[in-house]
Amino acid sequence: MAVINATSFLLLKDTTVVGHSKSTSFNINVDLPDATTKESLGWAEVIPGVKSGTLSCECLTDYSDTLNFEQLADMVLTKQKATFYFKDNVNPKLIVRGEGFVNSVDETADFETATSFNLEINLTGVFTITDPSEGRTWENIFEKWEDISDNWEDV
Repeated sequence: MAVINATSFLLLKDTTVVGHSKSTSFNINVDLPDATTKESLGWAEVIPGVKSGTLSCECLTDYSDTLNFEQLADMVLTKQKATFYFKDNVNPKLIVRGEGFVNSVDETADFETATSFNLEINLTGVFTITDPSEGRTWENIFEKWEDISDNWEDV
C-alpha cells in the first residue's frame, strides 16, 4: 500500500489549487451545550448545537502560483466568499466541498529557510462530502430534497 502524506491532498479554491502545500487539514466541530436536568440522575447531559467546519493549509510561498499568499490576503480584505474543495489527488475517495471565507492567512520568512504561509478557511452553511466510487453525491441528494420541498410548497 502506498504511503499517504500531505502532498497527496489538495486544497482548491474553485478549480485552482492552493500551491505547494506541506500539510492540509479538515475539521468538523459541534457545540455541545449543557442540557442536564433533574431526571439525568446526576449525569451530565448535552445536546448537539451549532456545527462548523474549517479547512487549513500550510504552504510554501511561490509568487508565480496562480493562487498564492497575495490573492488569499486579498480575499480576507475584501471579505470574498468562495467555494473550496479538499480532496485526495492520488486516490480521490474523499472530496469535501463547501463555501467559506478565508479566516486568516499569515506569511513567515525565517532566516535561511523557505518562505511559507498558513491559511485557515471557515466553512459556512452545509458542506458536502462525496465519495465518487458510490456513484452519487450528497450534494445531489440535497438538491433532490430541495426540489421536493419546493414542489410540495407549490401544491
